Amino acid sequence: MSPLLLMIATALTPAQAGDPTLTVETWNVGLAHGFVDDATARMPAILKALAEADADIICMQEVWKTSDRDLIRATLDSSYRHIYAPDVGQKKASSAPVCKKDDLFGDDKFVSCLLGDCSGTSGDEKTNCIIDKCGPVLDALKTAKPECANALMAQVGKSSAAAMWNILRPIRKTGLYAYGGSDGLMLASRVPLTDPRIVDFSDIATLNRRRALVADIDIDGVPVTVACTHLTADLSSIAPYPGTFDSWGTENRAQIDQLLSEVDGKGASVLLGDFNCGPTVEELGLLGELHENCAVVTSAGYADPAVEEWPECTWCKTNTLNAADEAEHQNALIDHVFLRNLHAVDGGVSHDEAVLIQAKGGPRKSSLSDHYGYRVTVSVIDPNHRPQDSSLK
Repeated sequence: MSPLLLMIATALTPAQAGDPTLTVETWNVGLAHGFVDDATARMPAILKALAEADADIICMQEVWKTSDRDLIRATLDSSYRHIYAPDVGQKKASSAPVCKKDDLFGDDKFVSCLLGDCSGTSGDEKTNCIIDKCGPVLDALKTAKPECANALMAQVGKSSAAAMWNILRPIRKTGLYAYGGSDGLMLASRVPLTDPRIVDFSDIATLNRRRALVADIDIDGVPVTVACTHLTADLSSIAPYPGTFDSWGTENRAQIDQLLSEVDGKGASVLLGDFNCGPTVEELGLLGELHENCAVVTSAGYADPAVEEWPECTWCKTNTLNAADEAEHQNALIDHVFLRNLHAVDGGVSHDEAVLIQAKGGPRKSSLSDHYGYRVTVSVIDPNHRPQDSSLK
């Protein structure tokens, strides 16, 4: 091939000139008040980053509170005219109170264990104490009173007094999901979203409501299905599993299986979100997390550019919100853009900058979220399926 033809071929690969492209982005914004530090203080910087975003589609996770959702919607209204964030209702316990005092207090009872064996501890020491000393009694509670155990774990973000009142009150049934039953999802698009629908994992989710927001888009006559989701995390290092499966990881796998069965994979499709699973990549220092679950997605015919093309951590120990746990924290790639019948042109992490926030105790530098985003630009006509121009051979 002549140098001129080589330059032309390079310019046309991997996306052919004139092919329509689409840039999609997933970002867990970490607005988990009471769980991820400085959620309120980080909000202005998150809104600024979203106002400056240039992706065609953004899938956001952990926008748990309605007030945060309203702020983001108002910020994106002029540039992202199509936002799908359906209202979510709480799933209630079958009776009130969901727990009785004898379920929580007394010998070999969970709350008494927390107040006794784990009193005076904090941080990693408290986490280890809960798992080592109180984990068995929570397992016993899960077996005897599964709704009580579920409701107890769902009080994340609440004070101890508020949590106890919620699960012991005799009049009103307690919610079984944290953050009022919110799924935390927002799907924002510059292009119209048609046939918006929900894949609901509520019957196979513990602690938080898990769902996928699905819609169809049209890019230059090519139909593309987009799904935005946030799946169960493996919390075994910080909390015993109180659900109906064997483990957090088994629950995550069940959600992946349902998502794949309900999203048509025959045409062009994009699965975006925090899947809470990812591979081990030793040369990049990436520690695998439920890697076999993510492998199920790629085995179903989806490409994972974040692994195959541009691997970087999205849950990173360099992130200021994770720095306190740096000694034990490992880099992981758990936020993904899975592609079927689409070709990745470019990709990489996004929203990885540190900004100045007005936090409690004074201004300081902070990452925008405990997750970095990940974005991929795709060609909606796969050049691998185009007839090759013989003049370029």
